[in-house]
Amino acid sequence: MNELLEEGVANRFHRYKRAAVHIRERMAKLGVKTLLPSDSLSNTITAFHLPPGISYATLHDQLKARGYVIYAGQGQLESKIFRIAYMGALTDLQIDGFLAAFEEVAAGAVARA
Repeated sequence: MNELLEEGVANRFHRYKRAAVHIRERMAKLGVKTLLPSDSLSNTITAFHLPPGISYATLHDQLKARGYVIYAGQGQLESKIFRIAYMGALTDLQIDGFLAAFEEVAAGAVARA
């Protein structure tokens, strides 16, 4: 609670939104689509369709080996989507590192297909 009060609620909201927009825009450039329409998206977590040619397990494991964690879809969507959360003390540098790692993993999947 102290961290939230130190940062300020409005500042935290803005930081989460900025991270969400940045990641969604980069994913869109890579052709990775969100599960929900843009007017229904959260600023704390977003579900994306898996890129063609890569399973969730492969994507998860390769990103985790690079120091990043994503989350599986649930129920009927577990083999079709993955989720990215933006909460916590993530820096712009960490977000850009995740995006670079994601692009590397996804490009490797396309090259193998």
